[in-house]
Amino acid sequence: MTILEYTPNDDEILPFIHDSFRQLQEAGYEPRYILVGQAAYRRLCKAIGRQFQRGAGQFETYLHVPIVVDPFRQEAVCVVPAAAICAAEASGYRIPSASK
Repeated sequence: MTILEYTPNDDEILPFIHDSFRQLQEAGYEPRYILVGQAAYRRLCKAIGRQFQRGAGQFETYLHVPIVVDPFRQEAVCVVPAAAICAAEASGYRIPSASK
């Protein structure tokens, strides 16, 4: 199974997360964590706020999936299944950013 990491812009962040959820579910896994860098977390909070017509706020989960801020990711985002599955079966792929 391949886990995708991407640096989405404001309009791409939620669609990328939804696509990642779908990809995992189609492979037979549940999305367990949304991993984001600090800049991506701010972008994600703004996008969630827009979606639900709220302020940016601070969010700990999105669609019941925990959001984990990884300070080493900067602006990158990825969605992963359970840790044991990642350790046993996953490989990562970083999608080149269109804006860079």
